[in-house]
Amino acid sequence: MLSSLKQRAALQSRTLVPDGGGGFSESWQTVGTAWVEIVPLGANEKFGPDTLETRIRHRITLRARSDIVAGMRLATASRSFAIRAVERRAASDPLLTLLCEELL
Repeated sequence: MLSSLKQRAALQSRTLVPDGGGGFSESWQTVGTAWVEIVPLGANEKFGPDTLETRIRHRITLRARSDIVAGMRLATASRSFAIRAVERRAASDPLLTLLCEELL
């Protein structure tokens, strides 16, 4: 299974920077890199007044590490994925599974 981790991705953490007006602006800082496997799980579309929202879900597998939490994101050269959930079957499992939503 480790041989299927063929795509390089940056692990990013969100930071909030004061904007000087009492608010904050969001930025993303790369905190690490990893070899990953990205598998699409499905997509759906939500229609509303003057809106069309597409959500594409993926399962991303990488070597296990302890610094990944929901709310972070992974970025490849051309795509970004919001991490919605982190799954690890057992502490001894060498792989970590992320349930993600592609940011379009």
